[in-house]
Amino acid sequence: MQIPLISVIVPVFNVERYLAACLDSILSQSYKNLEVIVINDGSTDFSMQIAETYAEKDDRVTVYNHKNEGLSEARNRGLEVATGDFITFVDADDMLLPRALEAMMQVALKHSVDIVQGTMIRDKILPVDIHQNKKFPIKIFFPEEAIKNVLYQDKFLPAACGKLYKKEIFSEIRFEKGILYEDLNIFYHLFESSDKIAWIDFPVYFYRDAEGSLINTWNLHRLDVLKVTENIEEHIQNKYPSLLPAAQDRRLSANFNMFALCSINGDRENASKCWKQIKQYRKASFFNPNVRLKNKAGIILSYLGKNLFLLVSRRIYSK
Repeated sequence: MQIPLISVIVPVFNVERYLAACLDSILSQSYKNLEVIVINDGSTDFSMQIAETYAEKDDRVTVYNHKNEGLSEARNRGLEVATGDFITFVDADDMLLPRALEAMMQVALKHSVDIVQGTMIRDKILPVDIHQNKKFPIKIFFPEEAIKNVLYQDKFLPAACGKLYKKEIFSEIRFEKGILYEDLNIFYHLFESSDKIAWIDFPVYFYRDAEGSLINTWNLHRLDVLKVTENIEEHIQNKYPSLLPAAQDRRLSANFNMFALCSINGDRENASKCWKQIKQYRKASFFNPNVRLKNKAGIILSYLGKNLFLLVSRRIYSK
């Protein structure tokens, strides 16, 4: 049996501090049949030189240099040149954990699934000892179940990383350029293009919670999540009406988060819009048994007024 090739797509922009560790974590994987596609997205530091050094040492690494167009377009460019049977994404300031690709590929082949998602470790520093058991729990989902799981923020994550995809899933799907939350914007389209999706209780991905990353800083693009969740609600209402409460709860969660961020950063106009949306959806979500406790706590606080909600949510919703 021919061993499937995995295309590992690594978008790179000014990550000279972390890139070597990222590439080392990929090239040291127990699963060896890889092509590592590094898309240099207009870096102005030494990222390009670091990537080229790795390409000289390991012929599995290929570097493509482009002007800066953002994460979505860098991933799309990687998809255009990928020749693998399967695709995975690794952001250049993150790392794959040991046996990640082996574990996901094992499940993909054994259970004939189109997408496999493992678990993530999110921290600023990678734990020294990561124990990787050979046996791990596996759950198989059909697309609608998996979408529901993401919307209620349960086991599945919308993140593009930490997953292994059959390449044909992306035959007509690309990341939207110029927005934040591009992963949340695309996940349900990818799931719908699948027959079956697996979740494994096995840590495959280390997400470095860097202080300077876009998701940990305030800018108006953070508000993109409001439009993304509005689009999700519209799509779900048309295609999966039984999941509408889940889509509305995800939209409520986004408005909780943005209300806190807008208020903390003095954007009263958008904070007011978020509060209006919170008031519209909070009652239904509170009585929905599938809603997570964090949202229900936010709903209770919201009924006690904006000021108290903001006082408490500075810690809970400001990231």
